[in-house]
Amino acid sequence: MRALVLVVLVALFGLLAVAVGSMAQASTADQDMMQRIGPALTSVERLQTAYVDQETGLRGYLLTGQDGFLDPFTAAAPRIAAEQNLLGTLVPELAGSLAGVAVAYDNWSANVARPLIDLRRAGDVAQTSALAAQDVGKGRFDVLRQRVDTLRTQIRGEADAAVAASSSARLQLFGVLGAVAALGIALGVVAMRFQRRWVLAPLTRLGNDVAAVAGGDYAHPIRDDGLRELATVGRGVATMRDRLTAHAAETARTERLRARADQAERMADTLRRDVIVELSSLTLTVTAVAGRHPRAAAELHPVVHRLDLAITAIRNAIFGSPEPSPPQN
Repeated sequence: MRALVLVVLVALFGLLAVAVGSMAQASTADQDMMQRIGPALTSVERLQTAYVDQETGLRGYLLTGQDGFLDPFTAAAPRIAAEQNLLGTLVPELAGSLAGVAVAYDNWSANVARPLIDLRRAGDVAQTSALAAQDVGKGRFDVLRQRVDTLRTQIRGEADAAVAASSSARLQLFGVLGAVAALGIALGVVAMRFQRRWVLAPLTRLGNDVAAVAGGDYAHPIRDDGLRELATVGRGVATMRDRLTAHAAETARTERLRARADQAERMADTLRRDVIVELSSLTLTVTAVAGRHPRAAAELHPVVHRLDLAITAIRNAIFGSPEPSPPQN
């Protein structure tokens, strides 16, 4: 039983350790998703929106020449800087991709957007239209867009990895919980069988044996099988039964001896009170008759002697023979 409990405890602690590790892994993946990867995905979407706002504002300004179309372009600039800094903090492992996005943006901004805005403000509409017709800005903005898409794909890859890690950890946790449940059921079955075989059945047999002995069948054997403790109880009950039986036999023998002694005492009292007195009286009577009739004395003296011998024999039988006197020198 101790070995079984030890194995079960080791298995349970092992499963609990795996369960704790799985919970920690799932929690880490969830926190990483909520605190880092999710905000990074949102930030890259805001960054792309800011880039598009600048391109749209640039196109409107180049077509109309109205400064109001540059408001989105101007407002997006601090947003772009903030989102780039935030992404650098959230996903430092993607610093290469972030640097590529920044380089593409600086290339488009410095070599396309700023020169076109300067030409349009200077009133050189022909030069502005010629540069716009060459799609120089579109090609460089497409490069920027592609690098942003690449960055987004990488962040989504990390998100998918975090979700997969969390799902795997939860599946492992469910497996561990299932193993714990199966182990508990198996332990319950084994414990029930163990209890029935080594506790309940021997205890029932021991109770039946004790009941048989208590009913008067002192020769009925008392079994000492089962657990060591139950075996000890069985041997103790058997020893107690044997001692009680021996004590009862000794008590019965003592009672028989006492009864015989009492009977002998009563018989001695009867002999002392009746027989010896009557014999003594008869001896005195015969002696008196012999004194009154000298001629019959010769015949009566043997009778008196025989009566004295009878009285002496009875006294010896009742009180024991007297110790012989030491011979006189």
